[in-house]
Amino acid sequence: MTLALNDPLPSDDHDDVPLLAARIAPNSAPAPLHGHANPRNDKVERRSSPTKPHRDRAIDLLRFGCLVVVVILHSMMSAAVVGPDGAVEPTVALSDTPGFAAASWFFQIMPLFFIIGGYAGITGWRRARARGGTWTDYLRARLRRLAVPVAVLIGLAGIGLSVAGELGVSADLLGEASLRIGQPLWFLAVYVGLTAVVPIAVHFHETGPRRSLAALSGAVIVVDGLVAVTGMTGLGYLNFLFVWPLVQQLGFFYADALDRPVRRPITWFVLVAALLSLVGLVATGVYSPNMLVNLNPPTGALVLLGVVQMCGLRLGHARLSRMLNAADENTTTSTGEAALDPRVLRAQIWGRLIAWGNRYGMHVYLWHMSIVIILIGGLGTLAQAVSLVPGASGLVLPEIGSSWWWATRLPWLIVVMVLSGLVAMAAERIPFPSEQRLAAVGRTIAAIVREMRGREMRGQGSAASHVDADDVAPAVSRAGADDVTSTLGHPRLRAAIAVGAATAGIAVALLVGIAPLIWTFVAFSLLIASLTISAGLTPRR
Repeated sequence: MTLALNDPLPSDDHDDVPLLAARIAPNSAPAPLHGHANPRNDKVERRSSPTKPHRDRAIDLLRFGCLVVVVILHSMMSAAVVGPDGAVEPTVALSDTPGFAAASWFFQIMPLFFIIGGYAGITGWRRARARGGTWTDYLRARLRRLAVPVAVLIGLAGIGLSVAGELGVSADLLGEASLRIGQPLWFLAVYVGLTAVVPIAVHFHETGPRRSLAALSGAVIVVDGLVAVTGMTGLGYLNFLFVWPLVQQLGFFYADALDRPVRRPITWFVLVAALLSLVGLVATGVYSPNMLVNLNPPTGALVLLGVVQMCGLRLGHARLSRMLNAADENTTTSTGEAALDPRVLRAQIWGRLIAWGNRYGMHVYLWHMSIVIILIGGLGTLAQAVSLVPGASGLVLPEIGSSWWWATRLPWLIVVMVLSGLVAMAAERIPFPSEQRLAAVGRTIAAIVREMRGREMRGQGSAASHVDADDVAPAVSRAGADDVTSTLGHPRLRAAIAVGAATAGIAVALLVGIAPLIWTFVAFSLLIASLTISAGLTPRR
């Protein structure tokens, strides 16, 4: 079981970052999905278009905070013990610890992350739509931000595991490491799918927000009910299609609500009602008290927890924003006075941390499990090396839950965080083919395919007709090219194929792993194919 999440953070491009000014009232008439202007919506689009883009620092900080929670949780739960035969055996810590289920209500922040993702998605799509952008334009940029870091991880980690195998590491340990590295990727597979449907989800939200919410909520209830009645837990995986889109929809509502003053009594009422409902459903046995169990497969418990988290975010958003924007609010103060103001200094420190997280957060998320695995492997090797000394191996790999184990957790977390940060900064600088280069490769491949198709059709035309081949060839070649363009070349179809290839590549790494090396090659190739196809989705001029 793993808790893995991170709304991927863009490095330098702020195009998909939520802006407070980029909103449309919920009752506004929606613009067409294809991005063409609608005269009825001109005023709405102009009003929702940001005049001075800026980041919402509170949202950025919360995303980075969620990331830190995930890294801490994974690091705390990943452990190894020395077996009776002296072999190092990976295991999971804390899951059986008393109070773990209660604590999971606090560190299960996946719903909050999807809410923030929905908030970012709707504001990003509205800005793109206001500029005349299409679904393919919107998808192209976001797919690259997601797929490139994953491709780098899969490629390097796969090669590393292959080298480890050549050095004599057992196949069992390599398989375990492969799956552990790939486990956090499930979130990205879901996120790619949600990103792909943001425009149509926003369309339904703007035409009937309550209907959309009711339909998704009803679907979640039906699936949970079927699982309860039939006892077939496998049916619960259908909720991947409903729970996360529903939580994303909550993010749409949150984005719209920020245009209005906070109605604290109502917000508190909704928060308490959702929390009491969740407590009641857990108490009656409908849902597990462990929120990690409710994650796989996802259940309605995460939706209720998401409502609680959304209301809490709503109540504290303005105050957090004021704290983080203190430096901007003191621009009228003299430079010397501002430099001495503790609020300004605090805001500047937070600002630097947020900027670092925005740039490297995705890589920290992707690489932290690799760091954990390497560290555990190193400690296991050291424990075996000192096993002849009485009690020495227990100092290196202490018994889980012992006082020494707890005493070593803080240094362990610090080492994991520092190394993950250093690796993230290095990974972010690894050169990767530019979008222009990938687009050129895609055009070359398309030209080769068209030429081969044209030759095939010319051959068929010559065999089937007595007409002069010189007259038939040009027409058949043009027909072949037009046929390819009208099918594989259609922008929306190509975008869908790109999404499918990226999802498939992530799924291979998640479900099969990246060892042996053949699976690394398959997953990496699918991601490169996705990037190549999406690179050809050039913006409309």
